[in-house]
Amino acid sequence: MAETDEIRIIIVGGDALALSTAGELCLLPGHRVSVLWPADPEFAASVESVGASYVAGRPESHDGLVRAGVHQAASILALSRDDQLNLQSALRARDANPDIRIVLRQFNRTLAAKIEENLLDCSVLSLAWHSAATYASAALDPTCFRALQFPEREGPLTGFAVRIADSDIAGERVEDAEQILGVRILAIDGDCDSTGDRTIAPGARLVVFGTIETLIKSAPRQADVAKRPLLVQRLRGAAREGNWRLRRTDPYIAGLAAGTLALFLAATWHFRDSFEIEWLTAAYFVMSTLTTTGYGDITPHRNDVLDVVTAMLLMLAGTVFTGIFIAMAAARLTRAQWVRMQGLRPIQRRGHIVLCGCGSIGTGVIDLLLAFDRPLVVIDPSPDAALIERARDRGFDLLTGDASRDDTQDLCNLGEAHSVVALTNVDTLNLEIALGARARNPGMPIVLRIAEAEFAASIARHFDFETTFSVAALAGPVFAGLSRGPGARGRIAFGHREFSIIETVLSDRADTALPPNAVPIAAADPEGTVAMIRDLPELRPGTRILALVRHR
Repeated sequence: MAETDEIRIIIVGGDALALSTAGELCLLPGHRVSVLWPADPEFAASVESVGASYVAGRPESHDGLVRAGVHQAASILALSRDDQLNLQSALRARDANPDIRIVLRQFNRTLAAKIEENLLDCSVLSLAWHSAATYASAALDPTCFRALQFPEREGPLTGFAVRIADSDIAGERVEDAEQILGVRILAIDGDCDSTGDRTIAPGARLVVFGTIETLIKSAPRQADVAKRPLLVQRLRGAAREGNWRLRRTDPYIAGLAAGTLALFLAATWHFRDSFEIEWLTAAYFVMSTLTTTGYGDITPHRNDVLDVVTAMLLMLAGTVFTGIFIAMAAARLTRAQWVRMQGLRPIQRRGHIVLCGCGSIGTGVIDLLLAFDRPLVVIDPSPDAALIERARDRGFDLLTGDASRDDTQDLCNLGEAHSVVALTNVDTLNLEIALGARARNPGMPIVLRIAEAEFAASIARHFDFETTFSVAALAGPVFAGLSRGPGARGRIAFGHREFSIIETVLSDRADTALPPNAVPIAAADPEGTVAMIRDLPELRPGTRILALVRHR
């Protein structure tokens, strides 16, 4: 292809997302990709390894944009972590090339929507919110491997998941099984070309699409939890609670109690023999002496030096022990009050989701999960006032602490939890959280956030964490698709095939709504009602369509 026929793309960014997006675009024939970022030899080598060219320069400068080919570029993708830099670079590129298409990464979803409304030929995506859909859906249904809100932006959470044909749908036609499950069946045992008349064999592996609210009704884990005997749940919970309390006992208090008890028993034995009285009376005398109450109804023999010295030592020891006990009790009460103010306390819930890390992605996951009837426990080392206020208003548990620490995880009743989601900004910390949670509940689904796609795949392979997702891998195909036009929602692979996910609005001519090789899977009418579909007839203009486009 001649150079004049090449489609030039400029990417602004210096992290895994920019690299992932560059790699996606370089796979497309006829695309020439330039990554514009300040000099970084290591990142430059990575960019060139995926087939893109690296241009060292300031992204917001006219000189840097010109050297990246802004005058010939079809689009610019501003994907850095700095929202202002992204917008500044994009507007400077539009000044240099009025026809250039703009794709922005923005943290603020409200600002993103306003920019799209007011800037022509522009698509803006919140990376955190886009990836939050998959993390939240995998926490609710561990077989869900990709999710999105449809219709964008405030539509219900929908996802792609795996099901095994059981007695409810085995032997049924595909269309009938879709009605029973309330989903769209996309593949059967890897076959993506199944017709609605095909009969589903028992045990067939299905790839389905539907709203998460519908999917979790048939999720296999929910059935397993429901069948667990209530007595077993209570016994396990009591054992864990007892073990937690034993390990949390203060060694100083334990030592003080043991010493006091030993002195009490020894003194009771001595005075029983010395006074020649019964055990109860001797214990009564020792107790009144230790506490310095001294009723005077029983006194030591004044002519017996040992008895007098022993009684004196008891009074002195009692004063010391009582003072230490009061000091420790006051400290423990103060500590308990502080801990409760911070939100650290044993969790008594069952079937809850534990979310670790409440950054930009975690905040989005919380918002999505609160729409479902599932108890939520959030752990964050330094929650802000807004999160604390939201926890009070929405009724979820907020713990302030390090989620990787054993004592913090012991508070969370992980043995009865539904799933754990590790979303901190540190990959190794997320892995540490996951391994600690697995030790407490080996069968519990664990959802991991990992920055780089290759590292995420390695962790999933070596540690057997199937629901491990890379933010860059989730968002890269979306940004790559948005560079060519609005409506791209990502990429998905199943049945040995790859598909692009697109969203479009049905016009007056249904035959022009989708590409020829597109497979419609869902529709949302102007009122927002979502339905699973197999074709486009009888849909009103203005209906939003979600479809899969097969890669050749």
